[in-house]
Amino acid sequence: MTEAAAIALLPPGLRDLLPPEAETEAAAIEAMGAVFAAHGYERVKPPLLEFEEGLLGGMGAATADVTFRLMDPVSQRMMGLRADITPQVARIAAVRLGRSPRPLRLSYAGQVLRVRGSELRAARQFAQAGIELIGADCAEADAEVIAVAAEALAALGVPGVSFDLTLPTLADELLAPLALPPEREASLRHALDRKDAAEVAALAGPIADTLDELMHAAGAADRALEALAAA
Repeated sequence: MTEAAAIALLPPGLRDLLPPEAETEAAAIEAMGAVFAAHGYERVKPPLLEFEEGLLGGMGAATADVTFRLMDPVSQRMMGLRADITPQVARIAAVRLGRSPRPLRLSYAGQVLRVRGSELRAARQFAQAGIELIGADCAEADAEVIAVAAEALAALGVPGVSFDLTLPTLADELLAPLALPPEREASLRHALDRKDAAEVAALAGPIADTLDELMHAAGAADRALEALAAA
């Protein structure tokens, strides 16, 4: 390997985005942002790094095992480089915009970095864009988010779109009566995030069967609704 080639070598999962791909990505983000703005979603821009406890608290805990960490030379505190922008938007809504009228319609776009890629996406750095409708707990709000996302993807000419629907508060409702020790509850939540059926069965005690049924309530809407009703 020549010296020039060695200098240009990048870590696995990272790459330079060259023409025309870089322009294509920028244009796609701009087009999606225009759709978001047309529906009243206001742009926020969180920082790339945050203190570890803030970035990985709450819903951010699900990304803990794929988050790069480093020591801040100024504060001497541990920081994390975001692996997902969504928890940052939740923090902004709860703290910086905590007194703002609800519902909040927020949009975002930026780069995220992960310790490792997945089987479906080998890249460790990629662009993320999205919207959050906060403070409207109704089916109409869910329908709005889906419709806006569908319109944004249609603007990009993306074919064969499908949407995954989840209920983040369901785990909280099911786990609260168990009163598990914090470390065991954290391990159980991590197992649920990874859909590790064996680990869930070992940790969930009396609701192990229910959680197992819920983990299998995935796929097409009709089948998933039947599985949820049975659970």
